Amino acid sequence: MLHDDPYEIQGLRLTEIAEHFGTPLYLYDAEKMIRQVKKFNGAFQDLDVKIKYAMKSCANISVVKLMKLQGTGLDTVSVPEIRVGLQAGFKPNEIVFTPNVVSFDEICRAVEIGCAINIENLSNLEKFGARYGDSVSCCIRLNPHLITEVEKGDASGLDRFKINKEHYAEVDPERIGYWHNQSKFGISISQFDRLMEIVDRYRIRVNGIHIHSSHVILNSEVFLKGASIIFDIAQQFEHLDYLDFGGGISVPHKDTDPSIDLEKLGTAFQAVFEKFCRKYGKKLELWFEPGRYLVSEAGYLLVRVDVLKNNGPILFAGVNSGFNHLLRPMMYDAYHEIVNISNPAGDLKKYTVVGNLCEVDDLGKDRFLHEVREKDYLMIKNAGAYGFSMSSQYNSRFRPAEVMIINGRAEVIRKRETQEDLMRNQILIDDMGT
Repeated sequence: MLHDDPYEIQGLRLTEIAEHFGTPLYLYDAEKMIRQVKKFNGAFQDLDVKIKYAMKSCANISVVKLMKLQGTGLDTVSVPEIRVGLQAGFKPNEIVFTPNVVSFDEICRAVEIGCAINIENLSNLEKFGARYGDSVSCCIRLNPHLITEVEKGDASGLDRFKINKEHYAEVDPERIGYWHNQSKFGISISQFDRLMEIVDRYRIRVNGIHIHSSHVILNSEVFLKGASIIFDIAQQFEHLDYLDFGGGISVPHKDTDPSIDLEKLGTAFQAVFEKFCRKYGKKLELWFEPGRYLVSEAGYLLVRVDVLKNNGPILFAGVNSGFNHLLRPMMYDAYHEIVNISNPAGDLKKYTVVGNLCEVDDLGKDRFLHEVREKDYLMIKNAGAYGFSMSSQYNSRFRPAEVMIINGRAEVIRKRETQEDLMRNQILIDDMGT
């Protein structure tokens, strides 16, 4: 079988990996991650593009090091993430710090380390200006709220950026609504005058503009429509070195899901970006912070079926995992394809795959799987991004091991937790006075 067969990775059978390392198990295909980095770079090869891997998506140090070896930079959201990046071999100037509503002390620590700084609220921007003036550059993370303003038919105060209903009339709002309406992220464009007042008062050297893009950029049209607005905003700043378009490149979870043609996007974007740079009077770097795009499809969660049970008309396949290991289905109603890798020739039957937590714990509802038997192994796809990184010890259950398949061999990159790990840092009070 080929190395990209869904039941094998690099010639290693997944059922044998499950038997050898045990389940539940997070499994990563290094070869697929490398291909995704090359694909991303290739799409923008004629531009000065810098990939900053968003390590929050999968923060294992071996994955982070693999990205370093592919020539990426690093996007971090906490000082501990920065420290992991440094340990993996990144230089401070290869790391961008893009936190959300953190204390100013944490930003100062990132400045001391030497990382690029991304500021997303006016409170920290004013503190940054008061402390550093023009001695330390920073990037501004904006939230244009384009769809909100368009839907209201009210672009008051935003005319300078050409935000209007006609500009977006032919674009499906659902495809870009998340891009512009994540209320928690970025400095609202409605506060732009206040932002500029702070920048001018402290003479802050703004060297980058960043736009939060979530994970719903599905086609070139959506991206280019948003980019044109960002170009207008960027003209307001005279010291830019780069524009940062965040992550946001969506990945398909079903065969019917749309997926962006990245090469087509790169070709279309090159012309408009180069035109903007000529108008700006300087060639700027183009930054992206992909996480999901690079690692999601390269990751799998292998689980074992422990119980089959009927509850009325529903046939449950109960597995030895749950939302403590893969939170996205319960938190976001996210779809992850599930396949039975132990019985690929069995008849198709409908199951609801559930976890073993004492909660509603659905991993997949009403899925047609090849006949599932107790002790069969199931593979949950698209688990490389926000899988282990969002896991917990809920119900006092251990987090899984992580294994990377690299150069045709399976390597443990995180040990399975034990009772000792569960009790680590807990303190039993000997005398409770009872």
